[in-house]
Amino acid sequence: QYSVTYDSYDNWVLPLNLAVGFHIVLALSIVFVPGLFRSKPKFEDIYTVNLINISEPSIEQEVAQPQPLPETTPPPQAKPVKAKKIAAIAEPVKLDPVPVPTKAVSIKPLKRKIKKKLKEKTPDIARQKQLEKLKREKIAEAIQAENIAAEQARLAAEEAARQQKLLEQQLDQIKSQVPSQAQRSSRNASGSSGTFSVLEKQYYSSIINRVSQFWALPEFRPWDPSLQAVVIVTIAQDGTIKNQFFEERSQDPTFDQFVRKTLQNANPLPAIPPALKKRQYEIGLRFRPGSIQ
Repeated sequence: QYSVTYDSYDNWVLPLNLAVGFHIVLALSIVFVPGLFRSKPKFEDIYTVNLINISEPSIEQEVAQPQPLPETTPPPQAKPVKAKKIAAIAEPVKLDPVPVPTKAVSIKPLKRKIKKKLKEKTPDIARQKQLEKLKREKIAEAIQAENIAAEQARLAAEEAARQQKLLEQQLDQIKSQVPSQAQRSSRNASGSSGTFSVLEKQYYSSIINRVSQFWALPEFRPWDPSLQAVVIVTIAQDGTIKNQFFEERSQDPTFDQFVRKTLQNANPLPAIPPALKKRQYEIGLRFRPGSIQ
């Protein structure tokens, strides 16, 4: 039984030693083998030569004098020095890690900062100019609006004065054109004739006032003040225009066209008053550039 135990001990000791030895050899090969295959940098041979040789005159003296004195023996430094190979200097290696472009990299951020500052300033100037421009435009618009309002007020006042004057002229014309009801009626109806005369005047005035609201010539061209057109209008009892025709045309077709359009826009006219006791009424209207009679 002891021999079996001893044999088993020998069986694992040997592999253990082999494994330890293999690992040691492997570790040494990892450390030293790469150095054998590493290529050493080749440097040119560097020679040091002393240009000043103090020992040369002493050599010539020895040649001239066959018996040189021991004092003139050349010092040990006078011997020709053989050129020695100098090992690679590590200074170039020290110069390599120094980065040259680091300064240029540090300068670029400064330039970018300057550009950003300039870009930040330019929008402020542009905004100020834009605000000033908007202020000027608003002021100009306000002035223009005031001028337009003043012009409109002036035109409205002139139009009101013109309409008032026109109405007065129409009333005067109606008074002169309408015959007296007393002359046409008998003496027995003299009391009622005055009433009908007043009603007719009021009705004439209402018709002319209605048509005058639509009578306006455009200002794209000058109009001859001597132009006139006479239109006979037949009015129904409810005020609608039953018939119309030109009794007298003007010499300008455009003027006649605006007369016809004015009557179309003014239709219907005021209804016939029941006191007149007429189913239809016929009236003549004289159109001129500035008035209706």
